[in-house]
Amino acid sequence: MTSRNRLSVQQLRRRAVPAMALLGAALLSATVAARAQSPLPSPPSVEEIDAWVEDAMARWEVPGLGLAIVHEGRSYLSTGYGVRELGRDTPVDGGTLFSIGSCSKAFGAATIASLVEEGKLRWDDRITDHIPWFRLHDPWTTREIRVRDIVTHRVGTGSNQPLRPLVTDRRDYLMRLPHTDPDHAFRDRYGYTNDMFVLTGHLVETVSGTDWDSYAREKLWNPLGMTTTTARMAPANASPNHAEPHAIVERRFIGNAATTGMPLEPVPWQYAEDVTVPSGGVITSADEITEWMRFHVGTHPNPPLSRSTVELMHTPHTVIPNPSSWMPFEGPGAYAMGWSTGRFGDVTGVGHGGNALGFNCSIALAPEQGFGVWATTNRNSELPWVLTQWAMARFVGTDELRSRDWHAEFERSVAEGNRRIFEAEEARQAARLDQGPSVPLEAYVGTYRNGYAGELRIRLTDEAIPPLMPAEGRLGRWDGTPGVNERPAANASAGAARNGTGNGPANGAEESADELRLVAEFDGRERPVRMPLEHWHVDRFDMWFGDVRIGVSFLLDDTARVTGVEMDYYGRFERVP
Repeated sequence: MTSRNRLSVQQLRRRAVPAMALLGAALLSATVAARAQSPLPSPPSVEEIDAWVEDAMARWEVPGLGLAIVHEGRSYLSTGYGVRELGRDTPVDGGTLFSIGSCSKAFGAATIASLVEEGKLRWDDRITDHIPWFRLHDPWTTREIRVRDIVTHRVGTGSNQPLRPLVTDRRDYLMRLPHTDPDHAFRDRYGYTNDMFVLTGHLVETVSGTDWDSYAREKLWNPLGMTTTTARMAPANASPNHAEPHAIVERRFIGNAATTGMPLEPVPWQYAEDVTVPSGGVITSADEITEWMRFHVGTHPNPPLSRSTVELMHTPHTVIPNPSSWMPFEGPGAYAMGWSTGRFGDVTGVGHGGNALGFNCSIALAPEQGFGVWATTNRNSELPWVLTQWAMARFVGTDELRSRDWHAEFERSVAEGNRRIFEAEEARQAARLDQGPSVPLEAYVGTYRNGYAGELRIRLTDEAIPPLMPAEGRLGRWDGTPGVNERPAANASAGAARNGTGNGPANGAEESADELRLVAEFDGRERPVRMPLEHWHVDRFDMWFGDVRIGVSFLLDDTARVTGVEMDYYGRFERVP
């Protein structure tokens, strides 16, 4: 697991709104002041980095890791560690392809910027100027939303992840957004969203007349020499040098996906590329992301965009009062265009995090200092964020930042998240009623509909339905693509036993192969999405997508007739007569 696999020595050696405006001014002033402060620390040697990474991979139980570092504008390190797939002697190196999740958003913003530089778009164009059919939850927001809004996390749509397995393409996805309620008022505050970066991809395709992957390749990747970077799974999977994602396949009640001590298995690559790109889905390597970082710190010899455009993409737009752990700064900061930004010690940090099933990614830049670091793993792990924070501290940080135990800080965060998960599950179990369904199972069978998810069919069957793939991310989130890949049922996890909670039927009995059970079925992207229902109590059932519990409550009228369904993530369905 900790074997080192590096490129040539030549490639690896180091070189001998008002509130928003005030925040931007503050960050600029702080950057200018920082230049006059004490010189940057001496960088760690490549050998020191190697030793730190190998120890960290063992600590976080990571099969393989890609790492790229740019120092003073030049490549300092571009390499890989560990293996591409557990059980195989396939070393990771600087050319190994990884899926980078939401680190793709910066590429999405850059393709918009390219269209602006071409004169085909303006940042303040209305979206409906280019996509007349586009609608959101209310007419005013629909009319006023501009190009700048969709790359700065201030629209308020949230992230409608449950749509991914059901829709056929970006247009189908976007046309269902009017059926959702906003998370917050338009331009009121920061609210992370994948939806608007789905819209970014559709806007680029509409204006350019080509698919997003082809446009990004022509305008960004080819000029930078990123010849194997792609947003398509097929060429990436066909490459002899790609990492396989790994996951804890059955993770009910385990907690965070980064939890160690659980067996990992290789799992299929999984995302709806014609929907999610460029919200996620870009696939690249340490060697090629090095060129992307050099471009952003201003030292690439063939930049695809002007320096003023790059600086605009790094400029604060939406205040972030409480940054998440994936953001390479501390204290209040802001979201720019496809990047978060804020202060890290004496420097201004720009960066992002990414999460896909079996992959995590983190990128952090200090553009004024010509520094950048990118790290990615082939399992869901906190290590990329630990590593980028450690590298930022060692290359451009203060004495205080260099002295911090970044491992311990992130381990405490995982433990605290797991504590909340376990306590919530204990409370749910305590509130459970020892009461069976109020009507025979046949009474729930029928067809239900809402504008968001479409048609829901509840069936009664004795067919064994295998569980769907686990979702990426934490318990209670939906971040995967059920229906694309399915796997056989896994054994009960040690985590379930540790938490005192089983995964079987509500009454604790084992289900036999010929026992009748309810199954929920949606029309999916490639085939129907089918999930068995497990009775919880009375008219409440649970269905599972990996570690994601989806509560299903049947609604009855005064005559005990089932009239509808209330479902987590999807809302209320009315019964079709």
